[in-house]
Amino acid sequence: MNKNLLVFLCLLAIGYVGCKTTNPYIPPPPAPADSFFPETYGSTWRYRDSIFGEPTDVAPIYGVMIDTVSFTINGNTSDLNSLRCYDATEISRLNGPGTAFYYVNGHVFALLESITPYGLINLQVITENQPVGYTWTSSPICTPFGISLFHTDPVQTVNTIKETNISKVVDGKTYTNVTHTAINLQVNVNNFGFKNVANFDIYLAKGIGMIEKDAFVYGDVNSVETIIDYSIGPGPK
Repeated sequence: MNKNLLVFLCLLAIGYVGCKTTNPYIPPPPAPADSFFPETYGSTWRYRDSIFGEPTDVAPIYGVMIDTVSFTINGNTSDLNSLRCYDATEISRLNGPGTAFYYVNGHVFALLESITPYGLINLQVITENQPVGYTWTSSPICTPFGISLFHTDPVQTVNTIKETNISKVVDGKTYTNVTHTAINLQVNVNNFGFKNVANFDIYLAKGIGMIEKDAFVYGDVNSVETIIDYSIGPGPK
């Protein structure tokens, strides 16, 4: 596997990494509490994150790590290369404190993560109110590094609404009105065309947010993040 790609995917599986923000400002109103990606002040989510498999796996990638991570919308905002973001305080049992960045533009919602040395990575997790089969292409690049993530190889993400209004059992609890989206991370190596290198299955429950994120590298499970509990704030600070 390409060394840079492996580093990126490992860091991405570990979760959000805080980075310095600049140009704070007041953005448009956040996504409401009844959306698929609430960004209201005080909203909190806590997840179990199994990284590189489970302890029962026969051949984990680099040794299994089980983390507990919480995210809380803290009322601050950041301008990250002209993307309007809401800040979430992150507390990771393995990695300590940090900041996550949630982005909304109309009905498009994204997670922004800072990955050294590549800068910010933009994963668009859902476009609301779209039917099953709806697909859109986006760039994971949102820094001046611009065109390429891996040397001169262009990258893109192909995002698809896979299921809507389904029920999903997570850690023994049944969630309803769930939308399942898929993100395919693709790299065009040496102009031979875009090929999938990683896939993400995202499950979002209306009025709650993300309840599960599954990451796969070349078809193998690399990380499973499942919700433990949550509390959705009623509105802006």
